[in-house]
Amino acid sequence: MTGRLVQILRHPIKSIGLEEIASASLSEGGALPFDREWAVLTELSKIGRTADGHATGWGKKVNFVIGRSAPPLMQVIAQETAPGRWVFAHPEASPLEIDPSRPEDQTRLIDWLRPFWPADAPVPTAVVRAPGQPLCDEPYACVSLIGTASLADLEARTGMVLSRRRFRANLWVEGWEPFAEFGLIGKRLRIGTAEFEVKERVGRCRATDVNPETGARDIDMLQTLERLYGHTDLGIFLTVTAPGDIARGDRVEIL
Repeated sequence: MTGRLVQILRHPIKSIGLEEIASASLSEGGALPFDREWAVLTELSKIGRTADGHATGWGKKVNFVIGRSAPPLMQVIAQETAPGRWVFAHPEASPLEIDPSRPEDQTRLIDWLRPFWPADAPVPTAVVRAPGQPLCDEPYACVSLIGTASLADLEARTGMVLSRRRFRANLWVEGWEPFAEFGLIGKRLRIGTAEFEVKERVGRCRATDVNPETGARDIDMLQTLERLYGHTDLGIFLTVTAPGDIARGDRVEIL
């Protein structure tokens, strides 16, 4: 069962901005470079901020600004314009160009977010950098992958067009049967010159209810997945076991 890597996506700030890239160099035990490298804390966060701007540790998504709480955030697109510098764009706001490591730009980011943040949700308070691992939903550095056929099957059964952006996966692979990736748990893959171990399924959350084109909830995704498939999973988590380079068009081989 050989597939082909057709899209690589990363999210420099957790839940805020998605960027498509053509290639990436991966390190053993690492994540996609700059994926979930930063996150925005809220007033209810139990995660602290060190003097140099890093999070005091990994934390669950409830500690951060997330799309589940503010659906319009699902519309944000990111683009790296220079090393460490990104432009964030939203259809209802002027583009914001920042270096997330700069305190003055962190303030600008929080101000830029306020119009999208519900009045009854915890207030965004500070931007933090990852504490040695990405601030993803799992307590280990991982890369997420979804087979395009799995999404196509879901679209066919719901009669809806469901953007890949809705699911915030890092890698999209074509050429497999629907949900074939679930059968890869515990196996090893090679993509480009990098190697991976498949760890577990990705359990979805309510952020996937949101259409990233409109910023509105248009489906109960968890209920739909449960009704159609008997579970609420879509995609798999991988860990990098051998460093290497990946690029669009690479073969995805099972070792």
